Amino acid sequence: MRLSKVESLRKDIEIMSQNHEREVDMKDAIIQMLDRDLDDAEEQYQIALRSHLQNVDTLIDLYNSKVRQLEKEFEEEVLQIQSDFQTERTDLVSKHTRAKGELSEVIDLVDQQFRDSELEAKQDFDSYCEELKNKNLEDRNVLKIMLESQIEGLENHFANAAETYDQTTRQRTQQFRNLTAKDRNAAQTIEMQLKRLQRLQDTLSHWRMKIASNVKECEERNRLMREERDQISRHFQELKLRMNKMRDEQSARLMELSLQSRKCIQTLENQKKRAETILRYAELNRKLETEREKILPFYPITAIGDDPSIPEELATEARAMSSYALGHDGKQVEEWSYLDVFFRRYNRVLLDRVAIAKEKERLRNENEDLKSILKQYLDGISVNAQVLSDPNPLFVLNNRTNIQKRPFPSEQYIPVQNANVVVNQRSMMERN
Repeated sequence: MRLSKVESLRKDIEIMSQNHEREVDMKDAIIQMLDRDLDDAEEQYQIALRSHLQNVDTLIDLYNSKVRQLEKEFEEEVLQIQSDFQTERTDLVSKHTRAKGELSEVIDLVDQQFRDSELEAKQDFDSYCEELKNKNLEDRNVLKIMLESQIEGLENHFANAAETYDQTTRQRTQQFRNLTAKDRNAAQTIEMQLKRLQRLQDTLSHWRMKIASNVKECEERNRLMREERDQISRHFQELKLRMNKMRDEQSARLMELSLQSRKCIQTLENQKKRAETILRYAELNRKLETEREKILPFYPITAIGDDPSIPEELATEARAMSSYALGHDGKQVEEWSYLDVFFRRYNRVLLDRVAIAKEKERLRNENEDLKSILKQYLDGISVNAQVLSDPNPLFVLNNRTNIQKRPFPSEQYIPVQNANVVVNQRSMMERN
């Protein structure tokens, strides 16, 4: 009996050993398969991360190209405004140059006319002076001849009288001669000064008339120039107002563009920070995943594996890609359904948190009840000032105590449903 029992035990041990080796091989195969799945999932994660970074770079490039285009349009508008301003300025300068040339010609013509009239007046004055001089010379010669004849007669008469008188008054005669000579010289000087004074008065009256005519002409010319200056000033003020208005409009547009650019940059920065936060939370979440979630992070796809015409390498690659872009039916997943797995896992974690919170609340209430019961028991077996002041079961009056019984909490059934089950049922309904 013992030998047969030993033999049966040995056979059982061999069978169990073979079963154990077979199970170990199966577990090793499963572990290798799960390891490959983990590598594929990590590769999918890296691909998704690179795609996201590429999309962010594309958005940044698009924004930069838009900003460059707006800057280019702004520079073109500025160049157009500058060219228009230069054109108008050239026209104004050319008009001013022409007007200045015309005024210069008018001034030269007036100066030429003034010089001609002055030359003619000078010639007339010189001719008139020559005539007066010749006439005066003739009158002077005639008067000189007459006076010389009279003087000779008088000199002879005076000489005779003088000789007689000189004999009596020689000294007074000498004084008279000196005074006569002085009088002659003074008369000549007075005559010369009167002629000079008359000539200066004539010249002064001529120049006064000339100045009066020039003043009238200059006043008219100055009035025209002032009107032209006022017109140019008004035109300049209008152009200045237009330029200031255009500059204010361009400044407002540039400010609005800068504000919009800053707002866009802030929005992109916020989105970038949010994406980095999501990726960081995903990395932290991967450290807290269970072994089942680490091994099977996505739902397997069986549509590709059922087709024997597809090679094994392509089927493996398709399975690796299917967790990201294909659904249970082998069709491409829509863009808004990429985060379904994340939402399922988030719902599972949220349900676990709610269940843990409910369990903590129940345990806290139970602990409070036990503490209350223990306190009532200790108060029932001990006597102190607090026991006597509080409700005590030892004080019995008319077969009643002053202890208030707490109502027993009724068990309420709280319906709970697993989110994974709901999602699976919904996906099965959609496939049907």
